[in-house]
Amino acid sequence: MKSKALIEAKLLVRQSDVGVISTISKKIDGYPFGSVTPFISDSEGKLYLYISDIAQHSINLTANNKMSVTIFNQGKSGDQNENARITIVGDCTKVAEQMQEEMLRKYILRFPDAKTYQKAHVFYMWEVKVERVRYIGGFGKIFWIKKEDWTGQPVPWDKVAESAMISHMNDDHQDAMELILHQHYAIKDPKVMMSGIITEGCYLYSNSKNYFVPFNDICSEQSDVRKQLVALTKAARAA
Repeated sequence: MKSKALIEAKLLVRQSDVGVISTISKKIDGYPFGSVTPFISDSEGKLYLYISDIAQHSINLTANNKMSVTIFNQGKSGDQNENARITIVGDCTKVAEQMQEEMLRKYILRFPDAKTYQKAHVFYMWEVKVERVRYIGGFGKIFWIKKEDWTGQPVPWDKVAESAMISHMNDDHQDAMELILHQHYAIKDPKVMMSGIITEGCYLYSNSKNYFVPFNDICSEQSDVRKQLVALTKAARAA
């Protein structure tokens, strides 16, 4: 049951790109401060935020880096408590200077509008290292997930290979991505683009929104990505 909960919890994070982050307020000492913030996640399960230096969260995290991120499925009707939600507790610090550009590149692929943010204020990428996870899949489905269970393997490819894979799909296989998006989300979009790849699946960008498509198996080698994309394409064509 717990292994199933881990899969469900990770999928909820992958399928989401906005959460409520809560930090310890510096202005109102001792009180939590929450706000809605976009995020991306990597194959290891870490989250990344793009925050202005003048934002309350930036000020709070500089003083105390302990925080949490709450992600949930919004119920369209009925009892919201029947819907899945997850709270990730961890430590949040600025991404190392030498990695800022690379993580921002990944972030802008998912959120293209973010490339204009620097015109207004100074922004930095922040990294959330997970300490503990609380997943609730509905009534009676409540689990604590340990850090060692949550943490996945890093991608077995470098940034050059990742950029090449994404560019290849966007330049040569838009028809395949259109089929995959339609099969998984019933959306038809001839302008769909790939916006990210992790070991567990890929992100497709359509109509200003990201859609996560899981692979059948986790990629342990770079060559596995092509195999998984081919499998997704064949399944979409058959459907």
